[in-house]
Order: sequence, then structure tokens, then C-alpha cells
Amino acid sequence: MKEISANRARRAVWTASLALLVIVSWSRSAAAEEPQAEETAPPAAASSEASAADLPGETAPMDLVVVPAGVPAEPMDANIAIDSVKASMAKIQRQAASGFGETYVIPFGDTLDWLQLVSGEWVKGNVDRMRGEKMEFDSDKLDMLNLDFADVALVHSPQVNTYVFDDRVSATGPAVITGEQVIVQTDEGTKTFARAELESIIEGEKERDWWSMKLRFGLTLNRGNTDQLTYDIKFNTRREDRLTLLDLNYNATFGRTNGVQNVNRQLGEFLFNVFLGGRWWVTPAFGQLFNDRFQNIKFRATPAAGAGVHIFDMPKVKWDFITGIGYQYLNALAPVAGTKNPQNDAFIPLYTYWDFDITGDIDFTVSWLTNLVVTTIGNTNHTGKADLSVELTSVIDLDLAFLYLRTEQPLQPADPALPPIEKNDYQLVVGISLELG
Repeated sequence: MKEISANRARRAVWTASLALLVIVSWSRSAAAEEPQAEETAPPAAASSEASAADLPGETAPMDLVVVPAGVPAEPMDANIAIDSVKASMAKIQRQAASGFGETYVIPFGDTLDWLQLVSGEWVKGNVDRMRGEKMEFDSDKLDMLNLDFADVALVHSPQVNTYVFDDRVSATGPAVITGEQVIVQTDEGTKTFARAELESIIEGEKERDWWSMKLRFGLTLNRGNTDQLTYDIKFNTRREDRLTLLDLNYNATFGRTNGVQNVNRQLGEFLFNVFLGGRWWVTPAFGQLFNDRFQNIKFRATPAAGAGVHIFDMPKVKWDFITGIGYQYLNALAPVAGTKNPQNDAFIPLYTYWDFDITGDIDFTVSWLTNLVVTTIGNTNHTGKADLSVELTSVIDLDLAFLYLRTEQPLQPADPALPPIEKNDYQLVVGISLELG
């Protein structure tokens, strides 16, 4: 009996020793598998960057099923998503203390874009674009928001966008923006940039993502003692990528009074910019194509090339200026006494543009173009515009537009029976615009 008891005692000792060895080995293995950043993060950083679960009234997010890129597999309920987004941004801010390697995977908390404003409010939607310190954000509930980028504290964007920085450096992929950094998860690995160097955000990475269009229609109708019909159409298409901007405009106005045409004008405008940095750009091509039956202009073309600069670029106000050198072709409808037809001249374009962001839904722009014709000074012409746009929905705007046209010495027809041509033309249009892209 004593021998059996001794054997049982030895087996108990060996079993206890083996169990202790297994526990110690498992503890060391678990410790070795913990993220290195959590081991080396300084205590001060950990205490200053509290997670969302540590904040009053907030709970830790549910366990998420994510795809390899770190984005949840499907959209989340807004009440759950906000906690998940807060927690993911807190985790990223803690990781910033140790840095982001190329293999770092951004832990996104939702499939949609989220912004936190400096006021602490969170907004869900989609980042459309950012340039010149202005961000366009399409909110699910608030429609299109035009925000000062300085008012945006954090950006959580699992969508694939192109981020452009100083010296035309760019990165494409899902990203987050903190108060100091822009972290972009590219195909070549995760890259980190200073937020202060961010110049623009271009939506998407495909060609169709870089195009937008706007169509405006205005109508004036009178019946009774005077039968009058005047309608105005304006079409704008715009392509913007990380290096270039192409802007094309077409504006046509036609009108009749008592069955007789008294307005017939078409104005086409084109602009192509290649950006050299945050402030400067070259303009290889810009100008106008113009036709106005009642100004005796069959066709006037003013192609030019030059360069531009942001004179003033603040969150609420922008002021640009472009100049260069151009060629003017002018062909009259009716012969002009003592003047050859057509005329060919050189000119200096002087173009300036102001943009005032009155509120998030109201935008006011003013532009002025003088084509100073140095070879025939009387052919100098001017175009002034003022446009007030009020956003009604995410795709429909109410527009109030003013157009001013002036020619220093209009092409007076040789026939004295025809009425003289005035130097100035004015047009005021109230219309509805449809905006796509």
C-alpha cells in the first residue's frame, strides 16, 4: 500500500509540473504574438489618446468581419458604425506614436466615409473632392456640404480616392486623415504624409470619376400686348485629375418679340490648366468662340496660352489671375466700311476670377476677361460675369446669372439703313440647374 501511495504521489507531482510548464509556455507565446506597437507605445501616448470605449457614454464596437484591405465586409447600422469608426480612429491615433510601416493595414470602422468636424460632430456620406482648402462632402442626410478643410478634424475614408500633395506627389487608395497626418493604403503599401502638404483630393481612380456636368435652363415668356419668348441654355463639363483641369462652357441665348428674332448669341469657352504646385499653374489653352448676329459678328475666336496664380486662397474667398498672349480671328456678318474682313490680330488676355463661399449652400462667383487687342485697339473686347448659385438639392440648383459683353469699337455695317450697334450688352438670367458628377 505504501508503494502504491508513493507511485500516486510521484504521478501527481509530474502531472502538476507538466501543467505548470504548459501554462508558462502558453503565456510566453501569447505575449510574443501581441502587436509590437502596443508593447513599445509610451505610457504618455497611451493615456493621452484614449480609445472610444474609454470616453463617457461610448461603448466599444462589435467584433467586425473585415475584408483583407481592413474594410468591413458590408455597411453597418449608423448607431453601431459611429462607435466602430470612433474606435478605429482612436486606434490609428495611438499607432501614430510608433509610426506606420508599409505593411500596416488601416482598421476601418465602416464602408462609408465619415468626417469629424472641429465642433465634435460626425457626418456620414462620401468625399467628393477637395481643392483650395474647400472640401465637398455628400452627406446622406444633409446633401452636398461645402466645408472649409480647416473645420474638418478627422477623415475616415475607406473609398478609393487620389490624394495630391506638394510637388505633385500623389497616392491613391483608402485613407484616414488626422490632425497631423494623411495615411493612405496604396497598392505599394501604406504611405504617410503631412496633412499640411495636402493640396487636393480627387474622387476615385477611374476616368469617369474625374468628370462632372452642369446644365442650366432659363425662360422668359410674355403674352398680350407684347409677345416675347427668350430662352437661355448653359452647359458646362469639367474634368479634374491630380495634375490637370479641363473646363468647357457653352452658353446660348435666343429670343423673339412679336415673331421677329431679336436675340441670337452663342458663347463657347475653354480652359485647360496644368498645375505646378499649390499656387501656380500653366494654361496651354484657353479662350472663347463667339457668335452674335446682332453685334454683326459671324465668328470670333480668341485662343490664347499663358499662366495663372492664386492671388488669394482662403477658406471662404478665392482670387485667381491668368494672363498670356493670344490670337484673335474676327469675321463680320455684314461688310464694314474701310475694314478688311476677316481681321487677324494679336491680343493680351487679362482674366481674373473671384469665388465667395457665402454659406455651405450658397456660392457667389465673379469673373472678368479683357482681351486687349494690341494690333487693332478698337477690337478690344470684355466679358464680365456674376453668378449666384443656391443649392436646392444634391443635384438641383437655383441660379441667378448676370452677363456683360462690351466691344470698344463695334463692327458697324456699311448699310446706313441698319441700326447702329451698341458697345454694351447686358443679360440677367434666372434659371434652374441640374448638376451631375
